[in-house]
Amino acid sequence: MFRAYSLITALLLATLGMPAKADEIFITDDKFTTYMKDAKPGDVFIIAPGRYTIKRYIELTANGTKAEPITIKPFEGGKVIIETVGAIGFKISGSNWIIEGLEFNGTCGNHQMCEHALQIASKADNTIVRRNKFVDFNAAIKGNGEIIDGRQYFPDDVLIEDNILYNTTPRITNTPVTPIDVVGGRRWVVRGNFIADFAKVAGSPISYAAFLKGNSDHGLFERNLVICEWRHSGGVRLGLSLGGGGVTNPDYCQGRSCKIEHYKGVIRGNVIMNCPADVGIYLNNAASTEITNNTLVNTAGIDVRFNGSFATIVNNVIEGRIKERDGGRFRGFGNVVVEDIEDIFPRAEYYDLTPEDIDDLEEAAFGFEGRDYCTGKPLEKWVGAFDQPMSCKIADILQRIGDER
Repeated sequence: MFRAYSLITALLLATLGMPAKADEIFITDDKFTTYMKDAKPGDVFIIAPGRYTIKRYIELTANGTKAEPITIKPFEGGKVIIETVGAIGFKISGSNWIIEGLEFNGTCGNHQMCEHALQIASKADNTIVRRNKFVDFNAAIKGNGEIIDGRQYFPDDVLIEDNILYNTTPRITNTPVTPIDVVGGRRWVVRGNFIADFAKVAGSPISYAAFLKGNSDHGLFERNLVICEWRHSGGVRLGLSLGGGGVTNPDYCQGRSCKIEHYKGVIRGNVIMNCPADVGIYLNNAASTEITNNTLVNTAGIDVRFNGSFATIVNNVIEGRIKERDGGRFRGFGNVVVEDIEDIFPRAEYYDLTPEDIDDLEEAAFGFEGRDYCTGKPLEKWVGAFDQPMSCKIADILQRIGDER
């Protein structure tokens, strides 16, 4: 049963000396700040089906707890579309928020706007973003630190899971285009997301699907499906990165140092496709990295770049090559590296990654545990992102996503 509280009700309860805590708060208009500014641990904000517009970003500053997080979600079975016309939709700086099941659309005529659907900043530890859809943003999910009373704070232990992120057209902007753009923070998990079509055509042509940088550490990219060119092409699109591009300004880095952009990151069980102009995985001053059981199709492969980068690269299927650049180093075991992926997956151009000969993939180096892309279960026997026989098909996943557009 809903317990729907209006502002008048809350004031009445306060007058009577009673707590205004609500387990469930039903929202039927776009005055989100009115409802959420006094959020308390355990509150669940349930948004009625419909289309809502955010003209000025909504600040989520209250703190939940691990036991009682604060949740924003749609009414069961309903569809909630949140359109943003400014730079940011929700800015989360309080801890223990859950954002789930919503659709965020950037509706800015000027692509310099619609920067972020969600900005996860400063003290937003334990934020969970799952089963949402993000369309037409430069960096739909942005993570960064802030200085409060002279002290740096970065959000830690954030989970980004089972979301859909893409742009309907290349972005005409000088600002970075990276659907999941994280600077600083510890133990971020980016799992099970679909990330596609994130090109930019103004300023630098380089864009990324997702990166963790800024002296961040212990991040995990797991079981994501990245398709750099899905419905449109052009630009220089890279897949997943620990370190991003260039050198991060130390003022934005955790500890105000970025000699190492990321430390002890793991990239496993991902499928990365159709990045013809550059690599599927890029390491930039990423120390002690593990890259395990990924499948890279129609990309240049993997770059391990700069003196701070060292990677253990194991049991991957890679079309392209693994390259040490500018002092970067790696050790590799059990990888299958080919110039033409059709030798292994003859129907790869149709998003069918069924192997021609299953024996080609039964060469895994022992002692390195990956994750099956389809199920998330441990994967030790097979090379690449799939247990064999495969229990899901990329083409079916894309069909479902396409049908939801």
